[in-house]
Amino acid sequence: MATYMTRAELAELVGCEPRSLACMRRWLDRNNWPYVTNLAGVPQVIRQYFIDRMSGRAAPAANTEDEPDFSALDA
Repeated sequence: MATYMTRAELAELVGCEPRSLACMRRWLDRNNWPYVTNLAGVPQVIRQYFIDRMSGRAAPAANTEDEPDFSALDA
């Protein structure tokens, strides 16, 4: 079994064409799925994360880019 999901598997998850790389990245970002992009621009999602996420064993990755944590300024 491959370490990363195939392009076709990722396209099926996202609901787009396998050549729609920008669509895949937008969906992954919007749904907080961790991925890396290879030299060809294809998002790479670890297969085990997919299995864990779809079975409920893994929570969505935290999105840390939404807003800074200003709690330290309250002191």
